[in-house]
Amino acid sequence: MKKFLLFGCLAWLFAGQVVAGDLTSQEIKELMKKRFPSLNINLINDSKLPGFYAVEADGDLIYITKDGRYFVQGTAIDMEKRINLNHEQTTAWNNLKSPMRKADIAALSEDDMVIFKAPNEKHVITVFTDIDCGYCRKLHRERQDYLDRGITIRYLAFPRAGLASSSAKKLEGIWCSKDRQTAMTNGKVKQKFSQATCKNPIAEHMKLVRKFGLGGTPSIVLENGDLIGGYQPAEIMIQTLDNMRLRQQAASH
Repeated sequence: MKKFLLFGCLAWLFAGQVVAGDLTSQEIKELMKKRFPSLNINLINDSKLPGFYAVEADGDLIYITKDGRYFVQGTAIDMEKRINLNHEQTTAWNNLKSPMRKADIAALSEDDMVIFKAPNEKHVITVFTDIDCGYCRKLHRERQDYLDRGITIRYLAFPRAGLASSSAKKLEGIWCSKDRQTAMTNGKVKQKFSQATCKNPIAEHMKLVRKFGLGGTPSIVLENGDLIGGYQPAEIMIQTLDNMRLRQQAASH
């Protein structure tokens, strides 16, 4: 979470804006949105940390006391059970968000993606990518390993430096090229970029970045909506995808 947000929250929470008694989760959400209208609060629920709500704000896990007074950001550990409560909470949230991510990705048009289709397609991954990202380049250099294993790669744009950045301009050149596949490869492998401009979907892709709470690239969304944060080699990815398919088949019987 951006430092200004952290400091702003601390200033608010210790400035006397306190309501007597516990607030509902909806009241906490409304209070935060009133103070920070641009803050994207995706999820809020009771935490296993007694007396606190767990809140996902702009993709980060924070804890807020139920009276709305104190804000805590950091790792919570249950020392008796030796459980990382942050990990447990984020895992639960990811399970909740998979259907949402799946639906949002399905609503996109493939015309707004850069697609490298596997000839013998078994699986499809949707990759939020940045042009100035070492592991994004690595994944792209190894794209044939994915395609040979039946994994189609669909790219969405995620310029981490923002829509006004040089990265966003480079991505615009790719999305506005007549041959997007060649432009993507030229950019990621040869560092050669098109200067083309046009109406493009990059801002819409960034809305999903914020909604999904993505923090880095590549961010890979699987067919069931599960999220993999970071690069995986093709031989690991195919195992992940095949196991996912087996679980789905077992659940359907």
